[in-house]
Amino acid sequence: MKKIMFGLVLIAVLAAACGGPALQPTPLPTQPPPTSTSPAPTETHIPVDLPPAQLAAINALAEAFGIRVDEIKVVSVEAVQWPDSCLGISYPNARCAQAITPGFRIILEANGEQYEYHTNESGSAVASAAATLTWHREGGFAGFCDDLVVVVSGQAQAGSCAPSTAYPLGTLTDDELTQFKQWAKSFGSVVIEMRDPAVADAMTIVLTFSGNGSGQPTEADQQAMLNWAQSVYDRLKP
Repeated sequence: MKKIMFGLVLIAVLAAACGGPALQPTPLPTQPPPTSTSPAPTETHIPVDLPPAQLAAINALAEAFGIRVDEIKVVSVEAVQWPDSCLGISYPNARCAQAITPGFRIILEANGEQYEYHTNESGSAVASAAATLTWHREGGFAGFCDDLVVVVSGQAQAGSCAPSTAYPLGTLTDDELTQFKQWAKSFGSVVIEMRDPAVADAMTIVLTFSGNGSGQPTEADQQAMLNWAQSVYDRLKP
């Protein structure tokens, strides 16, 4: 669900009305100006009294999705003892120190959507728990070495690992994104491995998925996820 600080200041402009000259030569008693009832301007900066970990999560979300910080609210904060330095979020090839790390699970909301972030106690480490899919294919007669990374925002990065080449960043179609979000709600951490018999040109495919649910995919679901990933890769490959 993969960051920068934003400072936003709102300047309120008030206009004062001026009365015209009197039409009669006789002076009239001066009336006191009406009391202004204009509402106070809406605050567009992060409240300064928020703890550092919550501020860090808000800034990370604002940067990742281009959301104004004043449109983000904190839904819940839970103190957690994370099992490693990666704050309980594992990614392929990530190096995580296996040490208990005190921190927080922070749920944020913006534009009707909720986002989960993990932090350490000080907020110096922040990680998005957004659903992520990785797909790796290697071997076969054609000598494949292909990679795909997809995040719940709809961004998808395809590439080759022989040699290491990243193709232009792409986006999921509406149907692809709908399917991805359905899996994210249903499944938790998923690893799918498919290997050909041990021959010289054996094909290996590994798919990892980190969702927000708690279930595991059936065999049919696993095959659907593999087919989906290869279809997205084939569409994004130049």
